[in-house]
Amino acid sequence: MRRTFAVVRFLLIIAMTFCLWPSTYGALGPFEIASSDSSTVLRLQLAGQYQSVWESKDKGSDRDKALFMRARRIRPTLTVSLPEYRASFRLHLSAAPGSLELMDMYFNTGLTSQFQLRLGQYKIPFTRYRIQSFQRLTFVDWPVVTKYFGAERQVGLSVHNGYEKPPRFAYALGVFSGENARASHATGLASAFGEEILNPSDLSGSSPRPEFHPELVCHLAFNGCDIDIRTDSDAEGGRLRYSAATSIAWDLDPVEYQDLALRVAQEFLLKYRHGSVMGVGYVGFTDIEGSLRTRKAMTGLLLQAAYRITLQCEISLRYALVDIDNNLADAALARAEAIIAGTDDNAVITQYGTAGKVLREQEATIGFNVYLDGHSFKIQNDLGVSRHDRRDEDRTDCLVRSQVQLAF
Repeated sequence: MRRTFAVVRFLLIIAMTFCLWPSTYGALGPFEIASSDSSTVLRLQLAGQYQSVWESKDKGSDRDKALFMRARRIRPTLTVSLPEYRASFRLHLSAAPGSLELMDMYFNTGLTSQFQLRLGQYKIPFTRYRIQSFQRLTFVDWPVVTKYFGAERQVGLSVHNGYEKPPRFAYALGVFSGENARASHATGLASAFGEEILNPSDLSGSSPRPEFHPELVCHLAFNGCDIDIRTDSDAEGGRLRYSAATSIAWDLDPVEYQDLALRVAQEFLLKYRHGSVMGVGYVGFTDIEGSLRTRKAMTGLLLQAAYRITLQCEISLRYALVDIDNNLADAALARAEAIIAGTDDNAVITQYGTAGKVLREQEATIGFNVYLDGHSFKIQNDLGVSRHDRRDEDRTDCLVRSQVQLAF
């Protein structure tokens, strides 16, 4: 703990020194190495997030309270660009204490700006909200809807006209492995059935061998009035800008009790004079036990608003909801009870003990952010309440977080 505090203090001192530098060139990084004719550019970046967290979890009979500080994310990134050939390579790792994971590793090239190819491991193009970088989030972390619906990272090939910086009419079409590369997002169905999620991207130990089952993903969007969709925060201000998008992910051979067969999402983003409003609606379908793919498994909703009081200070509100279909919850419970009845293994009993118990999850969060150097150096604070509607008894958790982000 003392070592963590010492590291954070050291980084804060360095960051503050650069941020208070009077010249605009005092901003941190990124660090680039280019050839004499700029035909090859190598860019090194690093992003770190350090949190102070107080949480109170409802365990039913009592509450589990904790206060701790942690390095939430440490992400080094290497990018090699070949502008003459419209090509680039990106390697993105997670090096948080106690883990080493491969986040992204892909090659991107294109004949024109309207026709580009991307091959490797990266986020599937399912909702613009999720495609954005974690560095540009308005809140400390992702909401509960991404746990259930994704989009996760997969290995695949896609055709697009601007993945991170799309034009007015944007598209991304891809075929992916169907294997969730990290056990962080799009794991809600497995959680409902009590299934353990493997982590193929873990580089610190022996990673499980992924099984290929094709998943087709489509993202279409219209971005009006030169809106910047890389973040839902409006630092630019000005006239009304808007974006609307539709995303579809269809798994041709989903792993039973783990993968949704079909995911659909509709989203919008509005910005006006330093204020922003965005929303995403989700529907997930499953084909468990041979049912039709049109069988609804769960629905989700995300609503979020933010306003820049000044260019440096921002207040924000967020509400997220996931509703699990009663038939799916009943199937998960019946399966778990059958598994538990047939074993004396305490580990198995514990694993499936909560399967089918959760029927709905809701989150309400209020935040206050201070942008000292845009998204490169910012302090985020939020207070959240989570409600879990269960078969036995409803539970309510509370969470207070303060996070410092330093990126260059």
